[in-house]
Amino acid sequence: MARTAPQPHRAQRTTLLAVGEGDCEEAFLKHLRSLYCANHAGVSVTVRNAHGKGPGNVIGRAIAHMSNRAFDRTLALLDTDLEWTKKDREAARKKGLVLVGSTPCLEGLLLKTLGRPVPQTSNQCKAAIAQLLKADLTETTSYAQHFPKAILEQARKKHAPELDALLRQFEL
Repeated sequence: MARTAPQPHRAQRTTLLAVGEGDCEEAFLKHLRSLYCANHAGVSVTVRNAHGKGPGNVIGRAIAHMSNRAFDRTLALLDTDLEWTKKDREAARKKGLVLVGSTPCLEGLLLKTLGRPVPQTSNQCKAAIAQLLKADLTETTSYAQHFPKAILEQARKKHAPELDALLRQFEL
């Protein structure tokens, strides 16, 4: 019986499941993956879209995705404009799901990242970012021009702790 040559050892990458509340969050998470985990370096990131319907649905969808495949870490990026119930927070904690909130929504986090004032409501944030960027935020490529790694790094250190919490999950 012939022996096969031993296979070279490949280092196993840490895996991350990143679940976004909707289309814009999914695109933003994919942009972060392209910046922080490119060329098979760092964390292996799988991005999923929970398709909205409130924090309970986002957390539930993230937990459901977790049960389909083993991940080292899991996060959910969701808005804070609707209350996260104690039950939802507890379910996330029990499953090891990291919740990262965008206040009041992703567009608010994006404005904060750019050093702009953040309006109080989600609709005001959406209008402000649309006027400022004039880009389709459901497309991953829309983020490259306005949110390069240098801007993200500066914002995470100076005035966007939620961005820092998010980016830490993409790093080893």
